Amino acid sequence: MNYELIAIWSQVVCFIAFAIFTVWIWQRAVTPAIASAQEAQNQRLAELEARLAKMEADREEARGAAARAHEEAKLIVSRVDDLVAREREKYLAEIRSEGERELRSAEGELDRARHAARERLREETLASALEIARSRALAEIDASAERNLRERFVSALGEIA
Repeated sequence: MNYELIAIWSQVVCFIAFAIFTVWIWQRAVTPAIASAQEAQNQRLAELEARLAKMEADREEARGAAARAHEEAKLIVSRVDDLVAREREKYLAEIRSEGERELRSAEGELDRARHAARERLREETLASALEIARSRALAEIDASAERNLRERFVSALGEIA
């Protein structure tokens, strides 16, 4: 018998048995683990892609909301500007009206003050003129002129009675 041939075939059989065992272990333990890990990664990747798609949709929705808010803000600013302009015109009209009323009142007061000043000036001028006339009359009147004035005064009183 050829021991050398038996040793070679023994190694070939051992190698084949080892290869079959390795393939069997690979199929039993490693392949399912790799498949489950791959499935888990695929599932995780699908979840991440779904979250990404949702985030992109949310981002687009937020952009739309921001654009709508921007347009609404423009409308609000426009309305506020219109309201401010109307209120400004209203207040200016009220102020003009009040100013014209005050002006008319002040003109009336000025006219009354002018009239009162004229009256005071007239009274002061008259009093001054009377004082001057009295002082001149006292300086220029003599006894005969005084007697003549008394007689005229008494006769005027007699005519009245």
